[in-house]
Amino acid sequence: MGRLRQGQRPQEVRREHLLQELKLREEEAGGKLVHFDGPLAFTADDLLCATAEIMGKSTYGTVYKATLEDGSQVAVKRLREKIAKGQREFEVEVNALGNIRHPNLLALRAYYLGPKGEKLLVFDYMPKGSLAAFLHARGPDTPINWPTRMNIAMGTARGLCYLHTNENMVHGNLTSGNILLDEQTNPKISDYGLSRLMTTAANSNVIATAGALGYRAPELSKLKKASTKTDVYSLGVIILELLTGKSPGEAMNGVDLPQWVASIVKEEWTNEVFDLELMRDAATSGDELLNTLKLALHCVDPSPAARPEVQLVLQQLEEIKPDLAASSAGGGDDDGAGASASEAPATVHTASD
Repeated sequence: MGRLRQGQRPQEVRREHLLQELKLREEEAGGKLVHFDGPLAFTADDLLCATAEIMGKSTYGTVYKATLEDGSQVAVKRLREKIAKGQREFEVEVNALGNIRHPNLLALRAYYLGPKGEKLLVFDYMPKGSLAAFLHARGPDTPINWPTRMNIAMGTARGLCYLHTNENMVHGNLTSGNILLDEQTNPKISDYGLSRLMTTAANSNVIATAGALGYRAPELSKLKKASTKTDVYSLGVIILELLTGKSPGEAMNGVDLPQWVASIVKEEWTNEVFDLELMRDAATSGDELLNTLKLALHCVDPSPAARPEVQLVLQQLEEIKPDLAASSAGGGDDDGAGASASEAPATVHTASD
């Protein structure tokens, strides 16, 4: 949330309008709103008059939870000024992103271009938040069982596989912080394609941030160019995070999470790796844990050539837990993987509509 002003009650933070957050006066609130397909219909005025609550800040910009007048909620990402491409190039790229649909990718529903160059991206709001918060910010009374963790791993692999194979797109900044969870705890990858909206300098900062958080493949410290193999490395770290319950950003005797896991496996203390919650749960299969651990370590191999492609990662996850694979492959929402650009026409509104 934003910082409280003197005399302001906590619940009043929610009453800041997006218009105020953008530091626009009402007479300045022109601009253009472009809609893609989706369940919500709103105008630019509706969006700018929504109450806004800051959810987080990143290299890309600030994310708000915006509540429209009818009570419906959306997530709004305001891109930082000076790091986005020029308007013409930006619109070409963002229109392409708005037509990507898959059950495990967070759908871009609309974007807004303001009169002073403001750029807002509008997404579905995910009330369960990020995988990072789900794993690391919960109390001891809310354990996460093995099928739930495996479902998150499979769904994340499915979404990444779709990006790599159907969209020819590298994510470049995959972390548990930008994997969001829906009401059924199905994962949806966010922030994909944002690199296409940004300047080269901005993308270098994103790669550096991923390194600080522990998700960056070692070769990125020199090459500075993400690839499908660096994405697989990040996916491997996320699977290790699900297995161990540890955040990659935690210092473990001065080594990162993949090195820490590998050192314990080398000493043949493998059971020490797994989250105690999983070990205490009688329904957890030891073979499934071990096979998933082997796969994750394969993904985080220091050599990019030794890492599997994400299609193979997904296939092996499904072979490890076929009962879950059969039940979760369908996705479970309206964002079918087969949606094409022609099936998702954009509609344009201005603030005067």
